[in-house]
Amino acid sequence: MSIGERLKKLRLSTKKTLKEVSEILGISLNTVYRWEHDLCTPRKSVIKKMADFYGVQSEWILTGEGQQDSADYDGRAFTPVTDVEQKILKMIRRLPESKKHSIIGYIDRIYMEEQEKKEQEGQILWG
Repeated sequence: MSIGERLKKLRLSTKKTLKEVSEILGISLNTVYRWEHDLCTPRKSVIKKMADFYGVQSEWILTGEGQQDSADYDGRAFTPVTDVEQKILKMIRRLPESKKHSIIGYIDRIYMEEQEKKEQEGQILWG
């Protein structure tokens, strides 16, 4: 299986259109089409982005070898980005850097509140 075939397989497994993937990656639709048809190869930085998005290892995209599944810092498998997460990311990308840091602080507060609530219930969110 070629790089293009693997990229198409990943895209179809997440039920995304070429246009959706191009918007998520900030790449033209034509470029994504060309990757999937092996007319050109994505840069390594873009392959890393796609690997993170699809929850696979970059090496698998490049060579088809190694594990297709990836894992985050504590060993759990990545899950594909949801539609809501994509919408949030698109909105955040349009903001100035200073506003992005404010959003991180806000999300961190929400997370901490949820973690405290779960700990009180005898559960932990992450870890």
